Amino acid sequence: MVENPSPATGLRLALRLYKLVLAGWLVTLAAFVPAHAVVAAATASVRANLPAAPAAGDEALIFVERLAPVSAPLALAVLSGCLALAAWSVLWHAGTVRWWLSAGAVRVRLAEIIGHGVVWWWRYARLGLVVFGAAAALLAAIWLPVLRLLRTASDATAVLVLSAGVVLSFAAALLCWTAGLRGAWLLGESGRRSALVAWLRGLGATLRRPLRSLLPLPVWALPGAALLLLPLLVEGAAAVFALLAAPLASSFCCVALYLSYAPQEPPEEWVRKMQARAAARAARPRLPQDPYKTGRIPTKPPDSN
Repeated sequence: MVENPSPATGLRLALRLYKLVLAGWLVTLAAFVPAHAVVAAATASVRANLPAAPAAGDEALIFVERLAPVSAPLALAVLSGCLALAAWSVLWHAGTVRWWLSAGAVRVRLAEIIGHGVVWWWRYARLGLVVFGAAAALLAAIWLPVLRLLRTASDATAVLVLSAGVVLSFAAALLCWTAGLRGAWLLGESGRRSALVAWLRGLGATLRRPLRSLLPLPVWALPGAALLLLPLLVEGAAAVFALLAAPLASSFCCVALYLSYAPQEPPEEWVRKMQARAAARAARPRLPQDPYKTGRIPTKPPDSN
């Protein structure tokens, strides 16, 4: 059980896995190349004819008008980019867990992490589906009564109900995500294959120690999300630099966040514990089986001897 997530451990391991950080950065840039190509092709003529100093809001309005006819291919390109990032996220999550719990070798090979991720990809994809399903169920349980109350509530009451719904939704999403981060490392235990059980154990660990479980989020998640907004706040040549540097820094924060939930003890000791648990499960005495009990339709009576 991963009892004490540590942002310092995430920083130390993310520095070791700098190749994974670079790979995540390149995948993030490549995932949205189709969307960028659609936008560039649709607005090329507009950019060439814009004045040197357009009025405030005119440039955005013109671009929106030019993008309206290509909204379908643009949406498809953005969706494909998001799916590619989701598949990559599952891949490196699974590969990192397998690498750290198996040996945690000093020399990190990106091909080894990717290979482990390919083998365990579906197991961790199931965990992602569990997290998504749990979050959707909690959000539905929150917003169904909220929407019902909004129909009959006064203006002042409606603001309070709506605010409560937003706060509870944020807390539910945060809880499901943190339980998924903790459950991902539990899913790497020897002999464990159930993504639902791993997530439930991660949920229990999160509820037992909420402050320790949530500590890596403000340290790594908030800066990682803020860095993605940086290119929207700068202009000129600095915007091009921010467009390349911000995803790289955000990729580092993402890797450090995930590795903050890694086991604090040496991997060899963790592996020995997991092997001992698997051996204990295999050594449990089994109940004697009834030779006359079968799931098949008998074709002849059993021997009387």
